[in-house]
Amino acid sequence: MDGEAETGPLAASWHSNKFLNPATDGAVLPILHLNGYKIANPTVLARIPHAELEELMRGYGYEPFTLEGHDPETMHQQMAVVLDTMLDRNRAIQKAAREEGPERVRPAARWPMLISRAKGWTGEDC
Repeated sequence: MDGEAETGPLAASWHSNKFLNPATDGAVLPILHLNGYKIANPTVLARIPHAELEELMRGYGYEPFTLEGHDPETMHQQMAVVLDTMLDRNRAIQKAAREEGPERVRPAARWPMLISRAKGWTGEDC
């Protein structure tokens, strides 16, 4: 959730991808679910324009993908496609690092991450 993503420890964890060795380490698919709320007020990440949020994530070293909508049937299909694409990107980064060496791949590698603006995918709405 975006409110949690703005807390100190989790906000700092966006930099953890810099410590990954794509030749030997596993990979994580971060998902930023933008519902726009935290305990006290709206979140910063949900307030900034989408293009700026994508640039922020690129600056953190990610390749952002976006999933938006509210119709469960359509969203499930779109989610499957985007997850397959993201997993393919992870595999390509790992394969290149194993073949060319992580020191050559790591600086340019952009790990995939998902920005989700899906409505109705939590609790009783699922």
